[in-house]
Amino acid sequence: MAADEAPQPGHAAPSAEPLSYLDDSELLSVTVRQLGPTVWIIHVAGELDMFTGPSLQDHLNKLLATRPDRLIIDLSQVSYMGSAGLQVLLDTRQAADQQATTLQLSGTNQHAVARPLAITGLDHLFEILPPATGQR
Repeated sequence: MAADEAPQPGHAAPSAEPLSYLDDSELLSVTVRQLGPTVWIIHVAGELDMFTGPSLQDHLNKLLATRPDRLIIDLSQVSYMGSAGLQVLLDTRQAADQQATTLQLSGTNQHAVARPLAITGLDHLFEILPPATGQR
């Protein structure tokens, strides 16, 4: 599947070969896996800021376009998250809510993610999975 194609509902991405993307800036990488017919997990690694946020938003929008029942965003490998990264999460939450997709975050226990979520109070807006759930 090409990087610019949206995954099709009910078509599993092979677990041995997940869909991977590297942002042009090489500061962000995204790996997408389908856990079930309507469950996707997106692993995000690197810096999530105003330069890389739009790329992540594009990937999330493509996944949401498949209308999954559940979307998990794994942030355990994020080394920096700025306000643009928080905005991506908020926009994704709003879009998921509008189509009744359950949005869950994992990997939020590490400092680069936990701190901005806690300072802004956004940690209370998201369903956060326990540390071992959704990890690679």
